[in-house]
Amino acid sequence: MKDYTVDKIRNIAIIGHGSSGKTSLTSAFLFNSKVTSRFTKVEKGNTVTDYDPDEIERNISINSAVCFLEWNGHKVNIVDCPGYTNFLWDTRASLRAVDSGAVVICGVAGIEVGTEKVWEMLKEFNLPRILIINKLDRENSNYKRTVESIRQAFGRQAVPIQLPIGEEEKFTGVVDLISRKA
Repeated sequence: MKDYTVDKIRNIAIIGHGSSGKTSLTSAFLFNSKVTSRFTKVEKGNTVTDYDPDEIERNISINSAVCFLEWNGHKVNIVDCPGYTNFLWDTRASLRAVDSGAVVICGVAGIEVGTEKVWEMLKEFNLPRILIINKLDRENSNYKRTVESIRQAFGRQAVPIQLPIGEEEKFTGVVDLISRKA
């Protein structure tokens, strides 16, 4: 493995309510950065970060799991954290080892209790955060409703930097508002 200087290392927690898609998002990161040669799935029990037999059987994360990838000359250490309240103690412990948090929000369910709990943890540890709206390809997903619930829960400073292309089964990707590219 390549040696990295401290300024080229990022440590990020992937957190959110249970079943918001944190492990699937982590799998997508690993696949798109070519760490894995196939896109692994929670339902198939073959993800890198859910390896405990209980996690595989239940299709949920029980323990935080660490993996890494290389992206644009940086080493990105990812901590895939559990989201169900019974296991949030593990998420809290993981936040002591990261520089930032990515809060995953289900585009169908919107803000849930676990979302608010992990947001408060990030505030407590004074960690920068980004919100990721996931599952926009699902039936009954609603980007606008989810963004509004985010602003109601976390304030008007939550500003979208990407917009979806299409809705539900017609969702095909996103437009980045900063680079102005799809």
